[in-house]
Amino acid sequence: MSAVWFWAQLEARLVLAMVFALSAAAKVRSPRAYGEFREAAVALGGPLASRVIAFGPSSPLLTAVPAAEGALAVLLLAPATAATALMGALALLLVFSLVLARAVRRGTQVACHCFGSSRAPVRGAQLLRNGVLVVVACLGLAGTYADGVVRHPAPALLVALVAAAALSWVVVLWDDLTELLAGPA
Repeated sequence: MSAVWFWAQLEARLVLAMVFALSAAAKVRSPRAYGEFREAAVALGGPLASRVIAFGPSSPLLTAVPAAEGALAVLLLAPATAATALMGALALLLVFSLVLARAVRRGTQVACHCFGSSRAPVRGAQLLRNGVLVVVACLGLAGTYADGVVRHPAPALLVALVAAAALSWVVVLWDDLTELLAGPA
């Protein structure tokens, strides 16, 4: 594995682990936050989703979302489960993106509560954020399947961890940053 691919897959795993951990924590940090997430998920799912699956506020599927995010956050950190976790992360991100795209197309005026705090309705900015995360997951997968061995000194791992933390916070604060950059309406 070339050094570039090693660092690409490591950084992807760290970023995605942090993003999924923060997302899961934001959803379950309080009964109110969890309730807001569940209500938003039902609204974002739309009428088709509620007909196809049991997609009401008490749906087991909604309970599985923060559980899956938390599990992926842990599995992404272990080298033995990295490839499987990256595939799972990619699949979950694609499902989230599909739900968001349908909601944007329908003109749904509800916040996604992806990270708990945003009150802004879903829009293209969240799709762009998810697109960036999909690319990160794909780069991680590509790096995971590259051949070879790379030595990784501790200082370089620390730099990767700090960079992943910074990138993760950009993702978590994406809605606030896009509103700030857009300026007053």
